[in-house]
Amino acid sequence: MGEPDYDTESTETKPRSRGLGISAVAIGASGLTLAVATWAAWLIVRPQVVAAWAYSWVVHAFVLVLGALWFALLPISVLALVFGVYAGARTTPGPGRIGATLGVLTILLALSGAAVFATSSFGDAGPPYAYFDTQTGR
Repeated sequence: MGEPDYDTESTETKPRSRGLGISAVAIGASGLTLAVATWAAWLIVRPQVVAAWAYSWVVHAFVLVLGALWFALLPISVLALVFGVYAGARTTPGPGRIGATLGVLTILLALSGAAVFATSSFGDAGPPYAYFDTQTGR
């Protein structure tokens, strides 16, 4: 009986899927744009949180949404990195390598943002219901 004719070319020399590379670039670019925009919004809003007594619940909600965006960017950036690596980022230059690079940049921005969000103090600003005056007189 004849043996089946397998493809004798190794997987390292085969061209990778161009669609995965394009997907990696698209996901990485959109993730990087969202990460930069989230950082910009954080830097605009965060210094003013302490002075925002009248609208402190709105500011807190906005800050929580920004924190959620950083944590949501983590799986998005990993997806861009995985697509880029599977598209051949380590072996050939092209969209796979660009997408993987954008994924790594997004991971760095998202991790730093998540760390800043997790370590930030929200004790300075808040609704005024937590302040009780227990002293009598002046």
